[in-house]
Amino acid sequence: MAARSYFAGVDVGGTTVTTQLVTQLVDGQLQHVHETTVATDTSSPDATMESIAHGIDLTLREAQVDHGLAGIGLGVPGQVDAVNCVSVMAVNLFWYDYPVGARLRERFGAPIALDNDVRVAALGVYQFDNPANSQDLVYVSIGTGVAAGIILNGQLLRGRNNLAGEVGHYIVDPQGPPCNCGVRGCLETFVSATAVIRMARAAVSAGQATVLATCEPLNAKAVYDAAAAGDAVAQQIVVDVGTRLGIALRNIMMAYDVDSVVLGGGVTRAGDRYLDPILAEWARQRETSAFARAMLLPSKLRIADPSRNMGAWGAAALAARNHLF
Repeated sequence: MAARSYFAGVDVGGTTVTTQLVTQLVDGQLQHVHETTVATDTSSPDATMESIAHGIDLTLREAQVDHGLAGIGLGVPGQVDAVNCVSVMAVNLFWYDYPVGARLRERFGAPIALDNDVRVAALGVYQFDNPANSQDLVYVSIGTGVAAGIILNGQLLRGRNNLAGEVGHYIVDPQGPPCNCGVRGCLETFVSATAVIRMARAAVSAGQATVLATCEPLNAKAVYDAAAAGDAVAQQIVVDVGTRLGIALRNIMMAYDVDSVVLGGGVTRAGDRYLDPILAEWARQRETSAFARAMLLPSKLRIADPSRNMGAWGAAALAARNHLF
């Protein structure tokens, strides 16, 4: 009997590295075998690479897989050269033109696939969290920043400079808050988890009556929990964020005409509390716009399965595809 083919998918973050080990079945489907998460050592570029290698080694050891991998896929933040498997720029990892593929292939002797982490997560949603079998979808990751992975006709859209999906840097208000990218008023300065925290702190500093003044830590989850408990200040923040995001998602729908928009990131774990103000904005737009009535259907918007690390699953799918170095 031929040995089973195993693929490792790695979601590389500034805090943790998650490795998903899968095996490919006879029908081509990928089946979960084992998953591990280890801390990311960002003390140097090579230390980060060692964290990745350690995560893969640990996963194979715990799964008792003692032969070589058929492929390794990685999702990393920032700009990548997917063809040459190079991290062009990953600021939080201190990677600049870092030869990820060459280093890992030397270590494991396996073909390597690399892409931006959000695009890889979009592939995970497409392949493993796609009940309607949508061939055209946008996955929007909302966390410290905001970015999207776009799948059209079942294929990832990368763009000429491998920067497709940087929706967080759509300028929505040129007079808005400064963004880390160097301009003002980018979308992520209004709807990211970082923006939620900034608004909450501003309300507390202004002396507004809110339980947020006693929250420790004061993070995005605390704001959504306070809103659910009836805190008026937190509720207004949630509505403001949802309204802004609803408008931005309308623009994405108009630009790409996809079957569905899927939201992910820690803040989306608020579930319906997160979706409701977005859907309320879509409903307002449907009242006056024929375009909106045709496009902004509630059934087209959902939150990704929170029980899976879509980045790691998508990286495994990437490894099993034909984008290998």
